Amino acid sequence: MSVTFKDVAKLANVSTQTVSRVTNGSPNVAEETRIKVNAAIKQLGYIPNKGAQILGRAKSTMIGVVTIDILLHGASLIANGIRQQAKDLGYGTSLAVVSEHSLEKITAAIDELKSQRVEFIIMNIPLSKEESEMLVARYSGIHFVFIDVPPNSQVNAVCAANYEGARQAAELMLSLQRKRFLLITGPHDSSASEQRLHGWLDVLKEHPDAQVVNQLEGDWQARSGYLRTREALGNSSDFDGVLVGSDQMALGVIRALNEFNLSVPQQVSVIGFDDTADSAYFSPPLTTIRQDFLLIGERSVLMALGMADKPAKQFQQESIVTQLIERKSTQLYQQAQDNKQKMRELLRQFEQLLGD
Repeated sequence: MSVTFKDVAKLANVSTQTVSRVTNGSPNVAEETRIKVNAAIKQLGYIPNKGAQILGRAKSTMIGVVTIDILLHGASLIANGIRQQAKDLGYGTSLAVVSEHSLEKITAAIDELKSQRVEFIIMNIPLSKEESEMLVARYSGIHFVFIDVPPNSQVNAVCAANYEGARQAAELMLSLQRKRFLLITGPHDSSASEQRLHGWLDVLKEHPDAQVVNQLEGDWQARSGYLRTREALGNSSDFDGVLVGSDQMALGVIRALNEFNLSVPQQVSVIGFDDTADSAYFSPPLTTIRQDFLLIGERSVLMALGMADKPAKQFQQESIVTQLIERKSTQLYQQAQDNKQKMRELLRQFEQLLGD
């Protein structure tokens, strides 16, 4: 006669639900109870029904992730933080990539995860207040956590302190006596990008000598930073500081400045945002605002799992602190040195004309 759940539960003096949680690897079991149940399983020679386990696990031990393109450095790190935290807690992850802001594609991704019996979904994709709240109302059986939504959204969210980090960047530029600024933002549909822009502008508006000579939109990637900077320089924009919405875009900015023979940081100081692993190895090493992508992913998992025991309309929002990292792409503005470099450049261009 085969051993059943009930036999294990009786020997261990626990409920059959507890036996199920132990055999399915659920983290919501006291260690003492887990040891007792496993001892009973071993003593009775109980063999769990793998088919039943898989069916049970499909709903309770999977975390869904809807994300922007994971080729973006931040998105891949957040996804990794989610995956690792989920694994540590005995959960698997199911990933859906949506490469463009399309509500139709976003809901299709959620429907696909829902079909896998996923009940926890982390949304690492830019959404408006209205869009995020609509998704929560539409999918009442899903516990959502959002990573890129406006702060006034009535949803559960874990976000970097984008506004505060951007203020730090602008304040550093002003302390270095930079006065004329090029701003290169991320996509306008991203709340993170908008918060960074507002942080920069609010600080610059407090200083009457500061001037925004140009404001252009990128897409987080190096190529857009490069093209937007060339566009500004091609329009004869005269700036001595560039505030950039991401480190990847800042890499493109530095290349464009070099191609126009503008030295970084002597003539133009550059500050990025993210502190990606490569930013310390740019030429020059990049001053930036560090955000902890892995921690954002980890905290999102913990918030999602904690929602199961909270009222549906009790929303949480967690802000992950950012940190200013100073490197060699910024320095105090020196007028005399700047004039010397401009003279050298004029002489070089004059020599070229003579040679022609």
